Amino acid sequence: MTTKRKSHKWGTEKKWFSASEAARYLDVSVDKVRQLDESGELPAERTKGGHRRFSRKALDAYLARNGRRGKRKEERPKPRSRPVARPEPDPEPFDEDPKDFEPGDEAFEPFVEEPPPPPPPLNPLEKFAREMEERRKREKDEAPLRRLTTLKQYGLNQIGRGIPDSWHPRVAAALESYVTLKTFPAWVTDGDAYRIVRGKVEEVLQPYHDEVARKKAEETRREEEAANKRRQEEEEAQEERRVQELINDGMRHARSETMFDWESDDRDRALRDVERMLKDSVESDWTEHEVKDVVNDELDEWEDDDPEADEEAES
Repeated sequence: MTTKRKSHKWGTEKKWFSASEAARYLDVSVDKVRQLDESGELPAERTKGGHRRFSRKALDAYLARNGRRGKRKEERPKPRSRPVARPEPDPEPFDEDPKDFEPGDEAFEPFVEEPPPPPPPLNPLEKFAREMEERRKREKDEAPLRRLTTLKQYGLNQIGRGIPDSWHPRVAAALESYVTLKTFPAWVTDGDAYRIVRGKVEEVLQPYHDEVARKKAEETRREEEAANKRRQEEEEAQEERRVQELINDGMRHARSETMFDWESDDRDRALRDVERMLKDSVESDWTEHEVKDVVNDELDEWEDDDPEADEEAES
């Protein structure tokens, strides 16, 4: 079943033509019509769908300038038609009448509305006032986010010197999840907000400070143990020096006491016994007088054990 195309009866009522209608009206090809539109020689209006629409006024003006160029096939010339008097085109704007479009042409779409005229230029003072108002509004909207950024930066600055770099990402991650609009609403003052952020940073760094304190305490303990050991060694060395000095004093006293009236062998044995006794008995807290007393007691025992001395005493 075929549909009959609408006969082309272009009276004075048709004001707008599609590309195919304009081609038939001008007796040229559709491609030629498109070329004339693109070159600007035959400008067309556009629908919202982007289809071309040519006004009768533009088509008549083109015909007046160029005449008809419809002899595309020399072998089949068309009979010359009697010129028809065409009335002046209607200057009224395009009427969006669906009847003006043939079945088979582009689907009917309303034409793109002309953009509204630009607003009149603003007074410089009014323009400046409007820009300032927009700026104040933008700053007011961005103020909460800027406040959060400032608090986060403040928290990072509280890390302090000497903290290893490996702890900086931990603090940054904690601040990113903690410093939010929910945690710091507008009614929290800046002073309280800074104090809260500082406390959060200290909480994150507390394990590090505990570890540092533990290592410091361990190091202090080792230093104290080493110092105590050195002090004990010095005290022991001092006591040994004191004991040796007392022994030397006792031996000097023993030699002076046995220098006369003692046989050489007895004297040597007695001095050895005195030295052995002193090494076994003398303490660092003894005095020289106590050392002399024990030396005299040891020598007295030697005199008591000497048989020749006993005989001389009896005689």
